[in-house]
Amino acid sequence: MTDKNEYPQAPPLTKQEKRLLRRLRRQSGFYKKKNAEERARLNAELVRLAKENLERKDTEKTFAKNVAVAEKHSSRVYFKARWKFMTFAVTAAFVLLLTLYVLYAYVFVVDFVEVTGNTKYSAEQIISSSGISVGDRLYGSLANDDELSETLAKQYPYIANVKVSRVIPNRIVIEVTEEEAVFVSEIHGEYALLSTELRVLELGKVAPAGNYIKLILPELKNAIAGKQIEFRDGMLEVALRAVSAVSSERMRDGTGVLDISDRFGIWIAYENRYKLVIGDINDIELKLSLAFEIMKDEAFEGGNKGTIYLENKGSPSVIIDNSITFE
Repeated sequence: MTDKNEYPQAPPLTKQEKRLLRRLRRQSGFYKKKNAEERARLNAELVRLAKENLERKDTEKTFAKNVAVAEKHSSRVYFKARWKFMTFAVTAAFVLLLTLYVLYAYVFVVDFVEVTGNTKYSAEQIISSSGISVGDRLYGSLANDDELSETLAKQYPYIANVKVSRVIPNRIVIEVTEEEAVFVSEIHGEYALLSTELRVLELGKVAPAGNYIKLILPELKNAIAGKQIEFRDGMLEVALRAVSAVSSERMRDGTGVLDISDRFGIWIAYENRYKLVIGDINDIELKLSLAFEIMKDEAFEGGNKGTIYLENKGSPSVIIDNSITFE
C-alpha cells in the first residue's frame, strides 16, 4: 500500500524547475487529490509544463538578447553610415564653396562690355557712365536695371530703359531702349523735343529741324531734360491721352499741330487742310474717326480747307475756309 505522502517518481529537476513545479502543484490542487494514479498523471503533466515554461523563458531571454545585439549592431551601422555621409557632405560643401570662389574671383571676370540698341549715344559714352568696367566681377555689385536707367537718363535723356545681362563667363551686355522725339514745343523760351510719354529729350534755343508735331502746351510747373514734363491742375492725364491719339498710325503722319493749351478747347491741324476742333478730351478717338468720315465730304473736294467742329459728336459741323491758318 502506497503512502499518501509519497510522490511518484519524476525525472531529475533543477532548482528552478522544482520551485516552478511546487507553484504549479499549489495552483492545480495537486495536494488535494487522493487517487495515486491521478496524482501521478497530474504530476507528470506539471513536470512537463515546468520544463516547457522554463525553456520558453530561456528562449525569450535569448531572443531578447539577440534583438538587443542586433539593435546595437544596427545602431552602430547607422551611426557609422551617418558619419560617413556627414563627412562626405562637409567635404563636398567645402569643395563646392572653393570652386565657386575660384570661379567668382578668377574665372567670372568681365573682359567685354557690349552695348546694344543705342543710336543717339556711343557705346563708349554709355559704358563710361554705367560704372561697369573690364576687370569687374561678373556677379559683383553691379547696379540693377532701374538704378542704371536712372543714372544714364540723367546724362542721356533719350535713354528710357536699360537692361543689364551677364553672359558667362566674361561678358556684360547693356541693352538700351531709346525714346523717339515726336513733338516739339516752346517751353520758357526754349525749344523742347518730347517723346510720346512727354519726356523732355532735348532743350535748345534754336528750333530743331525735322518733321515733328508742334505741341502747344498750357502753363507748366517744370520741364527738365530726361524727365516727364510737369503740368498744373492735373493736366497730365489729358495731355497723355491727346498725345497718344495723334501718335496713332492713322494720325501721326498727317498731324502738324496739337493744341492742348485749353483743356476744353483742344484742336488738331491735320494735313495742313483741316482744323479738327475736339473740345474736351472725352471720346477723342471716336471724334477723330468721325472726322475722317467728314473729310470725305464733297465740300472738301478740290483741296478746300476748313474747320470740323467735333465738340458735339452727335451733330458735328463744318466751315469751309481756304484762308485758314494753323498757328
